[in-house]
Amino acid sequence: MELIIRILHIGLASAWFGHKLLIPADMRRSIAAGEGPSLMVRLASAERLGQITGVGTLATGSILVWLIGPGSVRTPIWVGAGAVIVAFVVGAAIARPASNHLRASVSAGDISAGTHAATLGRLLVVESVLWVVALVSMLV
Repeated sequence: MELIIRILHIGLASAWFGHKLLIPADMRRSIAAGEGPSLMVRLASAERLGQITGVGTLATGSILVWLIGPGSVRTPIWVGAGAVIVAFVVGAAIARPASNHLRASVSAGDISAGTHAATLGRLLVVESVLWVVALVSMLV
């Protein structure tokens, strides 16, 4: 059972990280080409995928901690779990409002959409760095 949960955990974590790798470039290209509405469809799908895989990663990690026993979990794993929690907070408290601003700008035909896309792109980089911190700490 533990092996199955580990495989699921790694698969979900990979999808959670991988889904956002191409988003910043897609935002830049789409906004520059005036293709904001189609970008919003892709962004909504990416956000749903990120939420599902992020929660799945956290849930399977929690199950693993429960199966192994919290006292048996090494310190770097807890550091990684902390990085995941911080990534969730950054996503919910900062990236979500930035995404909402981008969506509102695009729907209003506002030229500032590029600025909102750049902000969201930087936040995705921050989330990716936190994800890498979590990954490295879990492998140490």
